[in-house]
Amino acid sequence: MGKNSQFDVIVIGAGNAGLSAALAAQEAGASVLVVESAPEHMRGGNSYFTGGLFRFAYENANQIFDLVPNISREQRSLIDVGTYNESKYYSDVMRVTNGLSSPELVQTLVSNSYLTMKWLQENGVDWILSYGRQAFKKDGVFKFWGGLIIEAVGGGKGLSDKQFDSATRAGIKVLYEIKNHNLKMAFRTKI
Repeated sequence: MGKNSQFDVIVIGAGNAGLSAALAAQEAGASVLVVESAPEHMRGGNSYFTGGLFRFAYENANQIFDLVPNISREQRSLIDVGTYNESKYYSDVMRVTNGLSSPELVQTLVSNSYLTMKWLQENGVDWILSYGRQAFKKDGVFKFWGGLIIEAVGGGKGLSDKQFDSATRAGIKVLYEIKNHNLKMAFRTKI
């Protein structure tokens, strides 16, 4: 890209939040640039190092099986995901933040959480049940708990890789090894 290139949106950081913002902006018709401080082989921010688990509100097992469709009917009968509704999710956020979170922002997070999981799935993220982290077996049935029952295939690295794949397909440009102190210089020379 030449010196006169312009972008509608510039996202700083290429973790899950940054790449999600970039993909959403691109879907809305914006031209997007992502600026990442890490070199390409270390990309992904803190998301890369996580287990790739997500907390979200759901009302029933069908919503979970919609996100994780490769579970057979027989396997489904041996899984109890319970429910984790919006009210419970909202209460949990307010509890762990000692009520200091913005009620309006928490409600936005909670009420859009399942749709966000679907959107991530539509953008290439594959989900699996988190058997090793959020389940225990009782009477032959896996019981999931805590609202963190799904993780990205491959954990944080898998999540990051899938999001970068989606960004590449969408034509989103990513600049690597751009630090705060030389951000202005980077825009002059690399774009």
